[in-house]
Amino acid sequence: MAVEPLISGYSCLTLTNEASAPALACAHVRSVAAQLGFNGEEQDAIELGVEEATANVVQHAFAPDELNSFQVICRPTALGLEICIRDQGMPFDPDRLPEFQPEHVLDAPLERGLGTFLMKQVFDQVVFRNLGKDGKETCLIKHRQQQLIGDYAAPPAPSLPLVGEAIQAVRPMRADEAIEIARCVYEAYGYSYPYEHIYYPERVVALNASGEISSAVATTASGKIAGHAALVYDQEGGAELAIVVTRPEYRGQGVARKLGEFLLQLAQQQGLAMVYTKAVTAHTYTQQFCHALGFSDCALLPAHAPASVQFRRIAEQLLQRESCILAQRPIAPIREQTLYLPPHHREMILALYANMGRTILCPEIPPARPLTGRTELSMSASSGLDLAILEVQVWGNDCVQALQHQLIQLRRQHLAVVELVLPLWQAETARQLPALEAMGFFFTGIAPAADGKDRLLMHYLIDPAIDYANIHVHAAISEQLLAYVNAHDPNRAHPAPSVPGA
Repeated sequence: MAVEPLISGYSCLTLTNEASAPALACAHVRSVAAQLGFNGEEQDAIELGVEEATANVVQHAFAPDELNSFQVICRPTALGLEICIRDQGMPFDPDRLPEFQPEHVLDAPLERGLGTFLMKQVFDQVVFRNLGKDGKETCLIKHRQQQLIGDYAAPPAPSLPLVGEAIQAVRPMRADEAIEIARCVYEAYGYSYPYEHIYYPERVVALNASGEISSAVATTASGKIAGHAALVYDQEGGAELAIVVTRPEYRGQGVARKLGEFLLQLAQQQGLAMVYTKAVTAHTYTQQFCHALGFSDCALLPAHAPASVQFRRIAEQLLQRESCILAQRPIAPIREQTLYLPPHHREMILALYANMGRTILCPEIPPARPLTGRTELSMSASSGLDLAILEVQVWGNDCVQALQHQLIQLRRQHLAVVELVLPLWQAETARQLPALEAMGFFFTGIAPAADGKDRLLMHYLIDPAIDYANIHVHAAISEQLLAYVNAHDPNRAHPAPSVPGA
């Protein structure tokens, strides 16, 4: 198994798969939760979820007469606690369990799927991961109970009108300003902003303290916060410029541009390789300020955010799910790459790289070799955005079946959009593309990566088709890409292709 990083508060308890194991695991995890400040009610909930997860390992992971061991790993996070139950027992796919239906519990009291249902009710996030030869793990993530911004007392009314007051400084956020930042987001978006942590001031403070994000604020001479933006760091040496918001009364003063300039300088000081951003298309203001900062458009993300997102005093009511433009800005030089381009999308891909000022090596696709082993996929779902992201790491001989299976499960979860991320440096991506397009996926652009391994982006729309006439773009390359995606979207004139078994 991979060696776990040593962080403050980390613990790993190894247990044998015997009947006493769940009680021992619960006692350990409850103690950890108490030390991290979870209250008694939260500890009870955590204990219930851990009991279900560990009992599942004891009862189902190994043969009845097999004595083996598993691990209960606790990792403190900026927002609370992550608990991973890891074993090397029988491979397991939780998606194949029937969905537990509480309204039918009297008809089927022993219905399978109850344990998973309880875990999802107790924890903020439940993630199942197959680790190949390292077995599998169930990760349970719990955030501390904290106050939503609406629970705080309203600030006193200012004695003097502040409309039009000039911006004096852009600087890092102070911890005591987190409440004002949440209010700033509320004034601009109501409670519709998808990054829910921004509405919890304690979470904003914790995420900044842990180094997971870096928040900046624009302030006036009187100390009023006029806007906010943040770098949200990834695992590849890059960061997203996100949570960019300007209070309505300060729009038109270049607040977003000033915040962006400050954070790009910070990214350079920190040695980041790349910064990227997702600009909305309900209006073009965000795209314009990104282009002024040197960002280059590289992909369209159709229906990326819910239609419930509000842009107060700009677009109060969206006609459909909000699409975004993915744009990138290198901070450090990017080395020349060898990428295998799908022939029928080659011209559009080369146009995107030319717009980014990038040169790539794109040799002919070599002859196919028989695929061996299983396809390795990662999947993450965002309830706030109502979408799932699938990424192919390794192509196997079951690639089409594996993706079809994932689509079946995601359709059953009633998500709206699936974003598919494919390795452009692997020739097999170009060879598999026609089969993926036959399933209903369609090309939407390129995702440059800070680690030098660029990805190709495809989308699958589970919700009804979108009207591309309601997507507004600023740059010429995005006008070209918008028309290209529209022409290749199978939902434009016909329903999405059905997935066998869905």
